Amino acid sequence: MSSEKGDIYSRLNNVKGTFFLRNVIPLLLLLIMASADAQQPFYIADPLYGSDPLLVNGRYYSFFPPSKTDGNQYLADSQFKKGSLTIRGETFSGLMLNYDIYNQHLLLAFRNNAGADNLIIISDAWLEKFRFSGMDFEMIYFQDTVKRIIQVIGSGPDRIGYIWKKNLEPDSFHGARYYSFSIPKKEMLYLSGDQMIRVRNNRTFIAALEEGKRKAVREYLERHRIKVRRAADRTMADVMDFCNSQGTK
Repeated sequence: MSSEKGDIYSRLNNVKGTFFLRNVIPLLLLLIMASADAQQPFYIADPLYGSDPLLVNGRYYSFFPPSKTDGNQYLADSQFKKGSLTIRGETFSGLMLNYDIYNQHLLLAFRNNAGADNLIIISDAWLEKFRFSGMDFEMIYFQDTVKRIIQVIGSGPDRIGYIWKKNLEPDSFHGARYYSFSIPKKEMLYLSGDQMIRVRNNRTFIAALEEGKRKAVREYLERHRIKVRRAADRTMADVMDFCNSQGTK
């Protein structure tokens, strides 16, 4: 009788072992792989773009902040997100991008034909515009000499532009050996044709407009209680739509 019980327990253990091997271990492996993919979501499939020299032409990105640095150099965080860009009139979509606003670089992560992961800086000389994290950016000549990456809001002749940046400074709480990136800062610009005027508040924004639009836009801002320096992108898009609807008088 005891022998029969032993055989039954042995069979049960074998069944449990088989179930564990066939079901639990594969599930655990899938969870581990999913976790790894969640932490590194910034690769594009090479068969989609191959090694297009127009797209992957650029320098390898090798910026490393000082050790024990708080924060990061990016517009938001270190996670690459899907976006699109235009180079020499050709648009590429579904790319994994990030924007280093400390160094002013647009970064592209991809996997090459050999299966190696690469991280490059998109050439400023070739880049025309890109869309990333729900925002639109263009390469625009700043002060007629240097092309800068500028976030643009609005689709008419009058637009708003933002230049984003961060500072890297010694952390006064820990001493000079520690550093911290500042929060993202932006410089606001009014863009119209070849004009590029800095905007500090509602008054300087109104002053930048054509004279025939000023009264109507001032009343619009007052009616909706909008402070242009603190307004969200969607609000400023509505403001610029209103500006462009006024025409000139």
